[in-house]
Amino acid sequence: MNEKEYHKKRRMFFLINNELVLPESGSDKSHMEWLLSQGKTINEAKNIIDNNLRGVVNPDGNIRFYIGENWEINEEIEKKFFEILPKIVEIFKISPEAIIGGGTIKGKIGDFWKARKEYGKVKDYNLV
Repeated sequence: MNEKEYHKKRRMFFLINNELVLPESGSDKSHMEWLLSQGKTINEAKNIIDNNLRGVVNPDGNIRFYIGENWEINEEIEKKFFEILPKIVEIFKISPEAIIGGGTIKGKIGDFWKARKEYGKVKDYNLV
C-alpha cells in the first residue's frame, strides 16, 4: 500500500483548541496537507503539527496518537488523548480489541509503522 492509499483508508483526527477535529473520511491527504487545504498557512499548520495532539485510526482498526513531525509522545499528550479516547471510540465505533499506540517509529513505506509505546486494548479502559 502506498502512502496515498494508506491515507485514504485511515481516519485522522486532531485536538485543536481542546476540540476534536475529524477530517472527512477517504481523504488521501496527510495531516499537514489537510490543514493547508483548510486555509491554514504553512506556519499555522506547522504550529498545529508541532503543538497539538493528532492521530489516526488505522485501516486495521488500531488507534495511534502523537505530536510533532516525528510522531512523538509525552505525558501531556498522553493525558489529552486518554481524555478524548471515549469520544474517539464512540465516533469511530472502535472495536474493544483495538490496540492503542502512542507515537510512531518511521518504517518502510507500505508497512504499518510500529508504535513507540503500546497502552493495551480499548477494552482495558472500560469504554465499551
